[in-house]
Amino acid sequence: MTEIENDIQVEGGEIVNPSEVIYFLLIGVAILVAILFVSFIFRGRKKWAIVITTVLVIGFVGYYLYYPSLKVKTHTERYEQVTDYLAKKYPNKKFTISPKHYEEGYTVGEFMVNDIKIPQMGVTLSVDKEGQVTQTSTWSTQDYPTQQELWREIPFSYGGTYTLDKELAEITKLDEWINGELTAFALTIDNLPAIALFNYSNAGYGLLELQQGEQEEVVSIEMEGYLFIYIDDRYQGDKVTVDLKNGEEYTANVDENKGRLIVRKL
Repeated sequence: MTEIENDIQVEGGEIVNPSEVIYFLLIGVAILVAILFVSFIFRGRKKWAIVITTVLVIGFVGYYLYYPSLKVKTHTERYEQVTDYLAKKYPNKKFTISPKHYEEGYTVGEFMVNDIKIPQMGVTLSVDKEGQVTQTSTWSTQDYPTQQELWREIPFSYGGTYTLDKELAEITKLDEWINGELTAFALTIDNLPAIALFNYSNAGYGLLELQQGEQEEVVSIEMEGYLFIYIDDRYQGDKVTVDLKNGEEYTANVDENKGRLIVRKL
């Protein structure tokens, strides 16, 4: 049965969101136009104009004052809808979901959800007016990685955008090579050989290329003036030959290089 854990913080609501300011500004302009229209229509019946104007102004002020409470109420209703959604779609999983109660800085009906087995990453689910639940983004709590730990970022994007349905791949680092901002790793992904090539700096980092092979295969990447080769330690054979982009070939001895990353400058 799906279980939900919550970080509960109840805060009073204030209209501080720029979109809400614009929302009420537009309502205010619409009411002003309505008041001018009423004044023109009832210019000969001032009492009616005053009554209608008073109703419009009181209605606007009342709605403005009630709006923070409305946000809290709406968020609570949508929280119940998202918990029902998770319980029905993932009956055998446990999730952490927040915020249960509306908090400033969040969007009404928007929730951060993660499988309790994977606390370092999750998704943002949004519930609309019709109760439809959609994934709007993904998130991660991991700090900015060191260059040596870049390979740990792969599960977040491997196999497509992360969703609650996604089973994370089992990744093991076997070897690494670092030269300035260029970083290469020899890996196994779900027990299959792979090479991942990253660019890294204090300004940012990114996966340049990821190549994965089958069991007992050889994986290679030619990029940035280097040739990267990883020979699966189950590979059968004495030598491997890789065709280069310039039409030449590179041959490596298997026994001397099996299970480690080969890097050659071209």
